[in-house]
Amino acid sequence: MVKLLIMEQSLFPDNFISNSVKTDEELSKKFLEYPDLAPGYIAIALAKPDLREWYERRWPDFKKYLDKNFVSGFKNKEEHLSREWEFHIVSVLLDYGFTLKEKKWEIGPDFCIETGDKKVWVEAVSCSLGQTDPVEPMPIMGSGKLYSFGGNIEDINRPRALRITNAIATKFEQYKRYLDNPECDVSKNDCLVIAVNGNQIQHYSRPEALFKRAVFGQGPDILVRKAGTEKLQGGFYKPSLTIIKKVGDREEIIPANFMELKEFSTISVVIYSGNNISHSWLNDYKTGDDFIFAYHSIADNPMPEGFFRFGLGVRKNSATGQIEDKKQS
Repeated sequence: MVKLLIMEQSLFPDNFISNSVKTDEELSKKFLEYPDLAPGYIAIALAKPDLREWYERRWPDFKKYLDKNFVSGFKNKEEHLSREWEFHIVSVLLDYGFTLKEKKWEIGPDFCIETGDKKVWVEAVSCSLGQTDPVEPMPIMGSGKLYSFGGNIEDINRPRALRITNAIATKFEQYKRYLDNPECDVSKNDCLVIAVNGNQIQHYSRPEALFKRAVFGQGPDILVRKAGTEKLQGGFYKPSLTIIKKVGDREEIIPANFMELKEFSTISVVIYSGNNISHSWLNDYKTGDDFIFAYHSIADNPMPEGFFRFGLGVRKNSATGQIEDKKQS
């Protein structure tokens, strides 16, 4: 029994990683050999020793902040991406000096940041490609071949923005149930942060433009002709406050300006990252610097000034429509 417990609490058991591979062909065979495991988990365990070592090194300190069933979910096809994102969030928050509460609650949000004044709850969600009006999967690109991507920006971003809005709405509805549940330690005076990962959907889209499209209704950039001259002025965008969702032969209208609507003012901040944990290492910047923070224009419980000192902060002035973003430090 003790041996089984140790195995369950190990992210990458020794008897599994002993099957490490060196080529893509060998890795593809392992995917077939272990059909019940997530391909992402298999790839980390058997083909990415640096990433696996990072997980193993941090796991003993992280596990007290994660669900009790994290290990089984991390290995599972359906849950791996979500669990990977949860680990990513814990890493970033601890590395930037935040204090997290140990995960002892059974019912409630994923994480709680301890502050002197109020609780800051963090709900993590990872976007899927979707089944209704889905995002096309990233093509599997072979070596020695040329690929081109492009098209109308709205056509590219529309289904992706829908996945982000769906993720936010799902977590928001869940949080409202926590507020109504006396067994939850969640108060209407607490801050809510929804952290969305778009690694599955972002592909070649610009993360800032995609995220602003989804939560602030910022459409494509446009040029405006100055009155009385032939000169064109930039710095403007086309407001796109809704997104069309195609459901069979009909269309639904989905709001795309969550972060200025009163009905979503319980949300203090939405965080977006379109990458996985290893992206920063490959591009030589600190993990979390690619996070984008959208602050609700009329939040019931605004985040304390300067609470997050990394990533890109985005705010919208609902009166003027101006959307401002700046580095947080």
